[in-house]
Amino acid sequence: MERQALQKQIIAEALQAGFTDCEVFYLGGESFEVLLMEGEVSNYENSSEGGISFRGTYAGRTGYAFSERLEEESIPFFIASAKENALLMPPEEQEELFAGEEYPPFVGYYPELEQVCVEKRIQLAKRMEEAALNGAESIASLDYCVLGIVKKEVSIINSLGLDVSYTKNFASGYVSAIARRGEETKKGSAFWKGTDWALFHPEETGRKAARRGAALLGASSVKSGSYAAVLDARAMTALLTSFSGIFFGENVQKGFSLLKDRLGEQIAAPCVTLRDDALLAGGYASVPFDSEGVAGKNKTILEKGSLKTLLYNRKSAKKDGVASTGNGFKTGLTAPVKTACTNFYIQKGGKPLSGLFAEMKNGLYITDFMGLHAGTNAVSGEFSLSAEGFLVEGGKIVRSVEQITIAGNFYTLLKDILVVGEDLYFGAGGKGTPSVLVKTLAVAGK
Repeated sequence: MERQALQKQIIAEALQAGFTDCEVFYLGGESFEVLLMEGEVSNYENSSEGGISFRGTYAGRTGYAFSERLEEESIPFFIASAKENALLMPPEEQEELFAGEEYPPFVGYYPELEQVCVEKRIQLAKRMEEAALNGAESIASLDYCVLGIVKKEVSIINSLGLDVSYTKNFASGYVSAIARRGEETKKGSAFWKGTDWALFHPEETGRKAARRGAALLGASSVKSGSYAAVLDARAMTALLTSFSGIFFGENVQKGFSLLKDRLGEQIAAPCVTLRDDALLAGGYASVPFDSEGVAGKNKTILEKGSLKTLLYNRKSAKKDGVASTGNGFKTGLTAPVKTACTNFYIQKGGKPLSGLFAEMKNGLYITDFMGLHAGTNAVSGEFSLSAEGFLVEGGKIVRSVEQITIAGNFYTLLKDILVVGEDLYFGAGGKGTPSVLVKTLAVAGK
Protein backbone atom coordinates (compact mmCIF):
# COMPACT_ATOMS: atom_id res chain seq x y z
CA MET A 1 0.00 0.00 0.00
CA GLU A 2 1.21 3.51 -0.84
CA ARG A 3 2.47 5.27 2.27
CA GLN A 4 -0.06 8.13 2.48
CA ALA A 5 -2.91 5.72 1.77
CA LEU A 6 -1.63 3.56 4.63
CA GLN A 7 -1.58 6.58 6.97
CA LYS A 8 -5.20 7.38 6.13
CA GLN A 9 -6.27 3.76 6.46
CA ILE A 10 -4.74 3.54 9.96
CA ILE A 11 -6.71 6.64 10.97
CA ALA A 12 -9.98 5.27 9.56
CA GLU A 13 -9.64 1.92 11.33
CA ALA A 14 -8.51 3.52 14.59
CA LEU A 15 -11.62 5.72 14.69
CA GLN A 16 -13.78 2.67 14.06
CA ALA A 17 -11.98 0.92 16.94
CA GLY A 18 -12.95 3.58 19.48
CA PHE A 19 -10.29 6.28 19.24
CA THR A 20 -11.82 9.74 19.42
CA ASP A 21 -8.96 11.32 17.49
CA CYS A 22 -5.62 10.10 16.14
CA GLU A 23 -2.54 11.00 14.14
CA VAL A 24 -0.01 9.17 11.99
CA PHE A 25 3.49 10.66 11.78
CA TYR A 26 5.83 9.31 9.10
CA LEU A 27 9.59 9.85 9.22
CA GLY A 28 11.85 8.44 6.54
CA GLY A 29 14.84 9.17 4.43
CA GLU A 30 17.95 8.09 2.62
CA SER A 31 21.63 8.70 3.27
CA PHE A 32 24.84 8.29 1.32
CA GLU A 33 28.27 8.57 2.89
CA VAL A 34 31.78 7.84 1.71
CA LEU A 35 34.74 7.90 4.08
CA LEU A 36 38.27 8.06 2.67
CA MET A 37 41.53 6.92 4.18
CA GLU A 38 44.85 7.36 2.35
CA GLY A 39 43.20 7.79 -1.03
CA GLU A 40 41.01 4.72 -0.73
CA VAL A 41 37.37 4.29 0.25
CA SER A 42 37.44 2.92 3.80
CA ASN A 43 33.69 3.04 4.39
CA TYR A 44 30.77 3.32 1.99
CA GLU A 45 27.15 3.55 3.06
CA ASN A 46 23.97 3.93 1.05
CA SER A 47 20.95 3.30 3.22
CA SER A 48 17.27 4.13 3.60
CA GLU A 49 14.82 3.93 6.46
CA GLY A 50 11.26 4.80 7.31
CA GLY A 51 8.70 4.29 10.02
CA ILE A 52 5.42 5.40 11.51
CA SER A 53 4.52 6.83 14.91
CA PHE A 54 0.82 6.56 15.78
CA ARG A 55 -0.85 8.44 18.62
CA GLY A 56 -4.51 8.71 19.50
CA THR A 57 -6.99 9.37 22.29
CA TYR A 58 -8.69 6.29 23.73
CA ALA A 59 -10.82 6.31 26.88
CA GLY A 60 -9.71 9.90 27.51
CA ARG A 61 -6.01 9.04 27.43
CA THR A 62 -3.31 9.30 24.77
CA GLY A 63 -1.65 6.12 23.57
CA TYR A 64 1.31 5.57 21.26
CA ALA A 65 2.51 2.84 18.90
CA PHE A 66 5.56 2.67 16.63
CA SER A 67 6.64 0.46 13.75
CA GLU A 68 8.99 0.42 10.79
CA ARG A 69 6.67 -1.97 8.97
CA LEU A 70 4.81 0.09 6.40
CA GLU A 71 2.29 -2.60 5.52
CA GLU A 72 -1.48 -2.90 5.74
CA GLU A 73 -1.01 -5.98 7.92
CA SER A 74 0.55 -3.78 10.62
CA ILE A 75 -2.63 -1.74 11.21
CA PRO A 76 -4.08 -4.08 13.92
CA PHE A 77 -0.74 -3.81 15.76
CA PHE A 78 -0.89 -0.01 15.82
CA ILE A 79 -4.44 0.01 17.15
CA ALA A 80 -3.98 -2.71 19.78
CA SER A 81 -0.63 -1.35 21.02
CA ALA A 82 -1.90 2.23 21.28
CA LYS A 83 -5.02 1.10 23.16
CA GLU A 84 -2.94 -0.86 25.65
CA ASN A 85 -0.53 2.03 26.06
CA ALA A 86 -3.36 4.56 26.57
CA LEU A 87 -4.94 2.55 29.39
CA LEU A 88 -1.64 2.69 31.29
CA MET A 89 -1.48 6.49 31.14
CA PRO A 90 -3.04 8.95 33.63
CA PRO A 91 -5.89 11.09 32.21
CA GLU A 92 -3.90 14.31 32.66
CA GLU A 93 -1.41 13.05 30.05
CA GLN A 94 -3.96 13.41 27.25
CA GLU A 95 -2.43 15.29 24.30
CA GLU A 96 -4.25 17.64 21.98
CA LEU A 97 -3.84 17.19 18.25
CA PHE A 98 -3.42 20.15 15.92
CA ALA A 99 -5.86 20.79 13.08
CA GLY A 100 -3.40 22.76 10.97
CA GLU A 101 -3.04 26.32 9.67
CA GLU A 102 -1.73 28.19 6.63
CA TYR A 103 1.76 27.04 5.65
CA PRO A 104 4.55 29.00 3.96
CA PRO A 105 5.95 28.04 0.55
CA PHE A 106 8.89 25.70 1.03
CA VAL A 107 11.65 24.54 -1.29
CA GLY A 108 13.91 22.04 0.41
CA TYR A 109 14.40 19.24 -2.10
CA TYR A 110 17.00 19.58 -4.86
CA PRO A 111 16.88 16.57 -7.20
CA GLU A 112 20.08 17.62 -8.99
CA LEU A 113 22.05 16.78 -5.83
CA GLU A 114 21.23 13.11 -6.26
CA GLN A 115 21.78 13.12 -10.01
CA VAL A 116 25.55 13.33 -9.51
CA CYS A 117 26.81 9.75 -9.85
CA VAL A 118 28.56 7.90 -7.04
CA GLU A 119 31.88 7.88 -8.91
CA LYS A 120 31.87 11.68 -9.14
CA ARG A 121 31.02 12.00 -5.45
CA ILE A 122 33.98 9.81 -4.57
CA GLN A 123 36.20 11.90 -6.83
CA LEU A 124 35.06 15.08 -5.03
CA ALA A 125 35.98 13.48 -1.70
CA LYS A 126 39.40 12.45 -3.06
CA ARG A 127 40.08 15.97 -4.30
CA MET A 128 39.23 17.32 -0.84
CA GLU A 129 41.53 14.77 0.79
CA GLU A 130 44.43 15.46 -1.59
CA ALA A 131 44.12 19.22 -1.09
CA ALA A 132 44.19 18.76 2.69
CA LEU A 133 47.28 16.54 2.54
CA ASN A 134 49.08 19.08 0.35
CA GLY A 135 47.68 22.21 1.99
CA ALA A 136 50.67 22.77 4.27
CA GLU A 137 54.14 21.25 4.60
CA SER A 138 53.47 20.14 8.16
CA ILE A 139 50.39 18.02 7.34
CA ALA A 140 51.24 14.42 8.16
CA SER A 141 47.91 12.67 7.69
CA LEU A 142 44.15 13.04 7.82
CA ASP A 143 42.05 12.17 10.80
CA TYR A 144 38.79 12.20 8.84
CA CYS A 145 37.58 12.87 5.30
CA VAL A 146 33.91 12.27 4.56
CA LEU A 147 31.34 13.35 2.00
CA GLY A 148 27.63 12.60 2.14
CA ILE A 149 24.08 13.33 1.06
CA VAL A 150 21.03 13.14 3.33
CA LYS A 151 17.39 13.06 2.24
CA LYS A 152 14.58 13.41 4.79
CA GLU A 153 10.83 12.96 4.41
CA VAL A 154 8.13 13.90 6.93
CA SER A 155 4.39 13.46 6.64
CA ILE A 156 1.71 14.13 9.28
CA ILE A 157 -1.94 13.17 8.79
CA ASN A 158 -4.55 13.27 11.54
CA SER A 159 -8.28 12.92 12.06
CA LEU A 160 -8.75 16.68 12.54
CA GLY A 161 -7.90 17.36 8.90
CA LEU A 162 -4.17 17.98 9.10
CA ASP A 163 -2.39 16.58 6.04
CA VAL A 164 1.09 18.03 5.48
CA SER A 165 4.39 16.72 4.19
CA TYR A 166 7.80 17.82 2.97
CA THR A 167 10.99 16.39 1.53
CA LYS A 168 14.41 17.98 1.93
CA ASN A 169 17.98 17.05 1.10
CA PHE A 170 21.47 18.47 1.40
CA ALA A 171 25.09 17.49 0.85
CA SER A 172 28.01 17.95 3.21
CA GLY A 173 31.76 17.48 3.32
CA TYR A 174 34.07 17.37 6.31
CA VAL A 175 37.83 16.97 6.56
CA SER A 176 40.16 16.95 9.55
CA ALA A 177 43.93 17.27 8.96
CA ILE A 178 46.74 16.42 11.38
CA ALA A 179 49.76 18.72 11.38
CA ARG A 180 52.98 17.46 12.95
CA ARG A 181 56.27 19.08 13.93
CA GLY A 182 58.57 16.77 15.85
CA GLU A 183 56.48 15.28 18.66
CA GLU A 184 53.87 18.02 18.48
CA THR A 185 50.59 17.45 16.64
CA LYS A 186 47.61 19.70 15.97
CA LYS A 187 44.33 19.22 14.16
CA GLY A 188 42.55 21.53 11.78
CA SER A 189 39.13 20.91 10.26
CA ALA A 190 36.74 22.38 7.71
CA PHE A 191 33.05 21.73 7.05
CA TRP A 192 30.85 22.46 4.04
CA LYS A 193 27.11 22.03 3.69
CA GLY A 194 24.97 23.00 0.73
CA THR A 195 22.29 22.16 -1.80
CA ASP A 196 24.31 22.77 -4.97
CA TRP A 197 27.42 20.79 -5.91
CA ALA A 198 28.57 23.76 -8.00
CA LEU A 199 29.11 25.66 -4.74
CA PHE A 200 31.29 22.93 -3.25
CA HIS A 201 34.99 23.62 -3.72
CA PRO A 202 36.77 20.51 -2.42
CA GLU A 203 40.29 21.93 -2.82
CA GLU A 204 39.39 25.07 -0.89
CA THR A 205 37.79 23.02 1.91
CA GLY A 206 40.80 20.71 2.15
CA ARG A 207 43.36 23.54 2.16
CA LYS A 208 41.38 25.39 4.84
CA ALA A 209 41.61 22.39 7.18
CA ALA A 210 45.34 22.05 6.52
CA ARG A 211 46.07 25.72 7.15
CA ARG A 212 44.12 25.69 10.40
CA GLY A 213 46.06 22.71 11.72
CA ALA A 214 49.46 24.03 10.64
CA ALA A 215 48.83 27.48 12.12
CA LEU A 216 48.44 26.01 15.61
CA LEU A 217 51.89 24.39 15.70
CA GLY A 218 54.37 25.94 18.09
CA ALA A 219 51.65 27.04 20.48
CA SER A 220 52.32 27.93 24.10
CA SER A 221 50.32 29.32 26.99
CA VAL A 222 49.86 32.94 28.12
CA LYS A 223 49.90 34.50 31.56
CA SER A 224 46.71 34.18 33.59
CA GLY A 225 44.56 37.28 33.65
CA SER A 226 41.69 39.11 32.00
CA TYR A 227 41.88 39.50 28.23
CA ALA A 228 39.85 41.11 25.51
CA ALA A 229 38.96 38.34 23.08
CA VAL A 230 37.70 37.67 19.61
CA LEU A 231 35.74 34.42 19.57
CA ASP A 232 36.02 32.77 16.16
CA ALA A 233 32.70 32.04 14.44
CA ARG A 234 33.10 28.28 14.93
CA ALA A 235 34.05 28.63 18.61
CA MET A 236 31.20 31.05 19.31
CA THR A 237 28.80 28.73 17.49
CA ALA A 238 29.84 25.86 19.75
CA LEU A 239 29.26 28.05 22.82
CA LEU A 240 25.88 29.26 21.57
CA THR A 241 24.86 25.66 20.87
CA SER A 242 25.70 24.63 24.43
CA PHE A 243 23.46 27.33 25.87
CA SER A 244 20.67 27.40 23.26
CA GLY A 245 18.30 25.69 25.72
CA ILE A 246 18.10 28.77 27.95
CA PHE A 247 15.76 30.25 25.33
CA PHE A 248 13.30 27.30 25.46
CA GLY A 249 9.99 28.02 27.15
CA GLU A 250 9.82 24.55 28.70
CA ASN A 251 13.26 25.01 30.31
CA VAL A 252 12.25 28.38 31.74
CA GLN A 253 9.11 26.79 33.16
CA LYS A 254 11.13 24.03 34.81
CA GLY A 255 13.66 26.44 36.31
CA PHE A 256 16.44 25.34 33.94
CA SER A 257 17.00 28.89 32.63
CA LEU A 258 17.43 32.31 34.23
CA LEU A 259 15.12 34.03 31.74
CA LYS A 260 11.86 33.75 33.70
CA ASP A 261 9.81 36.98 33.54
CA ARG A 262 12.47 38.77 31.50
CA LEU A 263 10.64 39.39 28.21
CA GLY A 264 11.35 42.91 27.04
CA GLU A 265 14.48 43.15 29.15
CA GLN A 266 17.90 44.02 27.71
CA ILE A 267 19.83 40.79 28.26
CA ALA A 268 22.52 41.20 25.57
CA ALA A 269 24.52 43.98 23.96
CA PRO A 270 22.67 46.22 21.45
CA CYS A 271 24.76 44.76 18.62
CA VAL A 272 23.29 41.27 19.22
CA THR A 273 20.22 40.13 17.28
CA LEU A 274 19.43 36.43 17.68
CA ARG A 275 17.06 34.66 15.30
CA ASP A 276 15.45 31.26 14.91
CA ASP A 277 14.42 31.01 11.26
CA ALA A 278 12.67 27.87 10.05
CA LEU A 279 12.27 29.44 6.60
CA LEU A 280 15.88 30.38 5.88
CA ALA A 281 16.60 29.61 2.22
CA GLY A 282 18.95 26.61 1.98
CA GLY A 283 19.21 26.39 5.77
CA TYR A 284 20.36 23.14 7.36
CA ALA A 285 17.33 23.11 9.68
CA SER A 286 14.74 24.78 7.43
CA VAL A 287 11.27 23.20 7.62
CA PRO A 288 7.73 24.31 6.64
CA PHE A 289 6.30 22.88 9.89
CA ASP A 290 7.43 21.18 13.08
CA SER A 291 6.65 17.66 14.34
CA GLU A 292 3.29 18.85 15.69
CA GLY A 293 2.21 20.36 12.38
CA VAL A 294 2.71 23.98 13.47
CA ALA A 295 3.93 26.19 10.62
CA GLY A 296 7.58 27.19 10.55
CA LYS A 297 8.33 30.83 11.34
CA ASN A 298 11.13 33.37 11.34
CA LYS A 299 11.39 34.53 14.97
CA THR A 300 13.50 37.30 16.48
CA ILE A 301 14.51 36.05 19.93
CA LEU A 302 16.83 38.94 20.77
CA GLU A 303 16.38 42.22 18.95
CA LYS A 304 19.29 44.57 19.54
CA GLY A 305 19.85 42.73 22.81
CA SER A 306 16.22 42.83 24.03
CA LEU A 307 14.47 39.51 24.74
CA LYS A 308 11.43 39.37 22.46
CA THR A 309 10.29 35.74 22.71
CA LEU A 310 11.12 32.28 23.95
CA LEU A 311 10.83 29.18 21.78
CA TYR A 312 7.80 26.95 22.35
CA ASN A 313 6.20 23.67 21.42
CA ARG A 314 2.42 23.40 21.83
CA LYS A 315 2.51 22.01 25.39
CA SER A 316 4.88 24.65 26.80
CA ALA A 317 3.10 27.42 24.87
CA LYS A 318 -0.23 26.45 26.44
CA LYS A 319 1.32 26.71 29.92
CA ASP A 320 2.41 30.29 29.22
CA GLY A 321 -0.80 31.21 27.42
CA VAL A 322 0.94 31.94 24.11
CA ALA A 323 1.02 30.40 20.64
CA SER A 324 3.56 27.77 19.69
CA THR A 325 6.53 29.19 17.80
CA GLY A 326 6.75 26.03 15.68
CA ASN A 327 9.65 24.56 17.66
CA GLY A 328 8.17 21.22 18.74
CA PHE A 329 10.28 18.41 17.28
CA LYS A 330 10.77 14.68 17.60
CA THR A 331 14.36 13.45 17.31
CA GLY A 332 13.12 10.06 16.15
CA LEU A 333 10.01 7.92 15.78
CA THR A 334 9.91 6.84 19.42
CA ALA A 335 11.01 10.18 20.88
CA PRO A 336 8.54 12.58 22.53
CA VAL A 337 8.06 16.09 21.21
CA LYS A 338 10.53 18.51 22.80
CA THR A 339 11.53 22.08 22.05
CA ALA A 340 14.34 22.36 19.51
CA CYS A 341 15.85 25.11 17.37
CA THR A 342 15.61 25.44 13.61
CA ASN A 343 18.20 27.76 12.00
CA PHE A 344 19.34 29.44 15.22
CA TYR A 345 21.88 32.19 14.73
CA ILE A 346 23.25 35.59 15.69
CA GLN A 347 22.67 37.98 12.82
CA LYS A 348 25.87 39.11 11.14
CA GLY A 349 27.35 42.56 11.57
CA GLY A 350 29.45 44.60 9.18
CA LYS A 351 33.09 44.10 10.21
CA PRO A 352 35.52 41.53 8.78
CA LEU A 353 37.67 39.48 11.13
CA SER A 354 40.61 41.81 10.54
CA GLY A 355 38.41 44.69 11.66
CA LEU A 356 37.66 42.90 14.93
CA PHE A 357 41.40 42.42 15.52
CA ALA A 358 42.06 46.08 14.76
CA GLU A 359 39.41 47.21 17.23
CA MET A 360 40.64 44.81 19.92
CA LYS A 361 44.31 45.76 19.36
CA ASN A 362 45.66 43.38 22.04
CA GLY A 363 44.05 40.19 23.27
CA LEU A 364 43.24 36.61 22.33
CA TYR A 365 41.68 35.10 19.24
CA ILE A 366 39.93 31.92 20.44
CA THR A 367 39.38 29.37 17.67
CA ASP A 368 38.31 26.25 19.55
CA PHE A 369 36.81 25.13 22.86
CA MET A 370 37.23 21.65 24.33
CA GLY A 371 35.13 19.93 26.99
CA LEU A 372 31.88 21.71 26.18
CA HIS A 373 29.69 18.98 27.70
CA ALA A 374 31.52 18.79 31.01
CA GLY A 375 32.58 22.42 31.25
CA THR A 376 29.23 24.19 30.87
CA ASN A 377 26.30 24.63 33.25
CA ALA A 378 23.25 25.24 31.10
CA VAL A 379 21.19 26.48 34.07
CA SER A 380 23.53 29.05 35.63
CA GLY A 381 25.31 29.95 32.38
CA GLU A 382 28.72 29.31 33.92
CA PHE A 383 31.46 27.79 31.75
CA SER A 384 35.08 26.76 32.23
CA LEU A 385 36.62 25.43 29.04
CA SER A 386 39.99 24.45 27.67
CA ALA A 387 40.73 26.56 24.63
CA GLU A 388 43.27 27.26 21.93
CA GLY A 389 43.82 30.03 19.45
CA PHE A 390 46.21 32.93 18.91
CA LEU A 391 47.73 35.90 20.68
CA VAL A 392 46.95 39.23 19.01
CA GLU A 393 49.13 42.31 19.48
CA GLY A 394 48.64 45.61 17.69
CA GLY A 395 45.71 44.11 15.79
CA LYS A 396 47.85 41.32 14.29
CA ILE A 397 48.22 37.62 15.11
CA VAL A 398 51.70 37.04 16.57
CA ARG A 399 51.66 33.39 17.68
CA SER A 400 49.46 30.41 18.49
CA VAL A 401 48.18 29.73 22.01
CA GLU A 402 47.29 26.53 23.88
CA GLN A 403 46.98 25.19 27.44
CA ILE A 404 44.62 27.90 28.59
CA THR A 405 41.23 27.74 30.29
CA ILE A 406 38.53 30.29 29.57
CA ALA A 407 36.01 30.90 32.37
CA GLY A 408 32.93 33.07 32.40
CA ASN A 409 29.16 33.24 32.28
CA PHE A 410 27.15 33.07 29.06
CA TYR A 411 24.58 35.64 30.21
CA THR A 412 27.42 38.06 31.02
CA LEU A 413 29.19 37.28 27.75
CA LEU A 414 26.09 38.27 25.76
CA LYS A 415 26.19 41.69 27.42
CA ASP A 416 29.95 42.01 26.92
CA ILE A 417 29.90 41.60 23.12
CA LEU A 418 31.28 44.82 21.63
CA VAL A 419 31.22 44.05 17.91
CA VAL A 420 29.64 41.31 15.77
CA GLY A 421 31.57 40.30 12.65
CA GLU A 422 30.34 39.63 9.14
CA ASP A 423 31.62 36.02 8.81
CA LEU A 424 28.39 34.20 9.68
CA TYR A 425 29.09 30.48 10.03
CA PHE A 426 26.58 27.64 10.40
CA GLY A 427 27.57 24.36 12.02
CA ALA A 428 26.20 20.94 11.20
CA GLY A 429 23.14 21.39 13.44
CA GLY A 430 21.85 24.60 11.90
CA LYS A 431 23.19 26.83 14.67
CA GLY A 432 25.57 29.63 13.82
CA THR A 433 27.16 32.98 14.61
CA PRO A 434 29.75 35.31 13.16
CA SER A 435 32.98 35.98 15.06
CA VAL A 436 32.46 38.38 17.96
CA LEU A 437 34.66 40.78 19.94
CA VAL A 438 34.13 40.39 23.70
CA LYS A 439 35.17 43.06 26.22
CA THR A 440 36.88 40.68 28.66
CA LEU A 441 37.29 36.99 29.52
CA ALA A 442 39.04 35.38 32.46
CA VAL A 443 41.97 33.26 31.28
CA ALA A 444 43.91 30.72 33.34
CA GLY A 445 47.29 30.05 31.77
CA LYS A 446 50.80 30.00 33.21
